[in-house]
Amino acid sequence: SMHQPELPKKLIVLMQSVRDIGGQAFLVGGAVRDLLLQKNIPKDLDFEIFGIEISKLEELLLKTGKLSKVGKSFGVLKLTMDNREYDFSLPREEWKTGSGHRGFAVKTHTHIAYQIAALRRDFTINSIAYDPLYHQIQDPFNGTTDLENKILRHISSSFSEDPLRVLRAMQFSARFELRIAPETIRLCQK
Repeated sequence: SMHQPELPKKLIVLMQSVRDIGGQAFLVGGAVRDLLLQKNIPKDLDFEIFGIEISKLEELLLKTGKLSKVGKSFGVLKLTMDNREYDFSLPREEWKTGSGHRGFAVKTHTHIAYQIAALRRDFTINSIAYDPLYHQIQDPFNGTTDLENKILRHISSSFSEDPLRVLRAMQFSARFELRIAPETIRLCQK
């Protein structure tokens, strides 16, 4: 079970507008993990928007607050509203084009399923999504179970392509007192 977050009214209205034009807005990432851990959610929230084009999303965000389009080429729009920052991203797929953590190509897809979009996340505990309008959780990789059992587990074998993820594994393990799954440790050792 999780805390139902108190989201600003304007944000709920924005999500209803997304829904009204055929889209769906999910709260994703660390905030969902923190809600499940019964912690306070961070001020800056990340949303992933499915089913609508970026131009439509941009239109809705412009009516809601101050918009920065710095990340637009990656399918990310930043909204500032009442001194809080919100990231709105479109689902995207990433694949390796070179070495290191910069060698990725990105393509946005508005009409893929959440579980496909979630494949590019690092750990199961960071791949849980929450639909604030219907209070539903999407958890394609059983991150809630891993969180309950205090296990940190990678999602896909592409995990080891990004050296920074090994560092993140250590940080998460320490911060949330999680045991790293044996198969994840094997990938980290690579």
